[in-house]
Amino acid sequence: MRQRSSGAKLPRMMPAQSPALPLLRALLVAAALVATSGAWAQWQWKDASGRNIFSDTPPPASVPDNAILKRPKGSGPASATVSPSTEASTSSALPAQPTAPMVKPAPSVDNQLEQRKQQMDKADADKRKAEEKAAEEKAAKARAVNCENARKNKATIESGVRVTVSNAKGEAEYLDEAGRAAQLRQANEVIRENCR
Repeated sequence: MRQRSSGAKLPRMMPAQSPALPLLRALLVAAALVATSGAWAQWQWKDASGRNIFSDTPPPASVPDNAILKRPKGSGPASATVSPSTEASTSSALPAQPTAPMVKPAPSVDNQLEQRKQQMDKADADKRKAEEKAAEEKAAKARAVNCENARKNKATIESGVRVTVSNAKGEAEYLDEAGRAAQLRQANEVIRENCR
């Protein structure tokens, strides 16, 4: 059996690399950066209550230009800010022209969201009405059943037949005249409340 000497190291094998591999990596990184560049297009503005709002869509038309804190590159401000010194120099160089007010078109996204909200509100209201109607129908059915049972009880008590009820121990007891009168009063009250 051969023994290896303690000082000898075996050469390490490296995998073969294609010369196009570094180029491929660079292209993948560049593609990833281009694909995520849309995520950098962020808007920032202050709403009516003073809160900072961050979004990837432009603010609603109701937000004034001075409330917009940050715009994505390429969107450009709706009205450029001019310092007083440059304003004086440009006003003397250019003839006075009437400026039309910049009208920011309302984005269709806001209209769609508003319509969707109105549809959802209408659906919720319809659902509440349907639930209320179902509850009323259920209560009406329960009243009808209570009315019918109370009328049957009243007819049984008034017929003079001996009636039994269960006591606290579960034993059957015959109703005496006072018990019959109490049961009759209770049946009349249920009829008055449920038979309409």
